[in-house]
Amino acid sequence: MASHAFAPHSAVPHRTSLAEIDAAVTRQLGATRGLGKSQPACFNRQVAMYLAKHVGGWSTTVIGRFYNGRDHSTVCHGIQRIKDLRETNQEFDKLLSALEAQLQAPQSPLDHVPPTERAPSIKLDKLRDEILLDRLAERIVSRLVRLLNGVEILGRPLPSIEDSKRLANGESN
Repeated sequence: MASHAFAPHSAVPHRTSLAEIDAAVTRQLGATRGLGKSQPACFNRQVAMYLAKHVGGWSTTVIGRFYNGRDHSTVCHGIQRIKDLRETNQEFDKLLSALEAQLQAPQSPLDHVPPTERAPSIKLDKLRDEILLDRLAERIVSRLVRLLNGVEILGRPLPSIEDSKRLANGESN
């Protein structure tokens, strides 16, 4: 009936955070974040995903969210790639074993290295996309206005942009 939620803090097992795993891989191999599929960041990120699954016990969905909203199938592919490489390359297996030991070793608060800064969130990416779409819409409107300049509708010329703005603001001619 008792839950570990009520156990003393020292009795609760430490779960290695994604930021700690990311920082350890970054210190050992280099950056895990880069533009798209840039190498070696892509490979390093796959190593971090493998460790996050096998050392941290994180789900592929959570790991994907941590790495800028990648799909869980992308995470599964990366984990499988690292698993296959580990089985065929002894040096790489030793490297992964050393990283696993480092991540599983208890750390004193004084030895703790702050995790690397997390990349911008998906919300910021969406905001950038919205700004880009707004700029694109403005360009399309300006081209349409230039194209339609001088075109008559129902025997009257289309109003200019300045006239349209004045009418929208409630000003008269």
